[in-house]
Amino acid sequence: MARKEFPGDPRRTDAIVAYAPPENNSDGGIYYLVAFASSMGTLFLKSKPMGWLALISSLLSTFTDRQSASGASGSSRVSTITLAFTALMMAYMSELLVLFQRARGEAAAGAQ
Repeated sequence: MARKEFPGDPRRTDAIVAYAPPENNSDGGIYYLVAFASSMGTLFLKSKPMGWLALISSLLSTFTDRQSASGASGSSRVSTITLAFTALMMAYMSELLVLFQRARGEAAAGAQ
């Protein structure tokens, strides 16, 4: 990797370059907040659209997060996606149970 040259001499007071924050500051922090809040809302309200919002925003937070902000382990990324996916599955749980009961009932009727 090429070394970036310093644009001034820090020993001379007239050549000191002032700090300027980076222009691209998209760190995905708002997506974490939306993912967590909508995951909790999905668990409490059983709202399917809110669950999909949680899953999409958790994926967006993972894709837009900086490596330096999340650390090397990435555990917050995995936990955000896991919480959103779990909330979405809990919202659809009643429909899945009905499907399993129907399949079990048809299998029992077919065995007779």
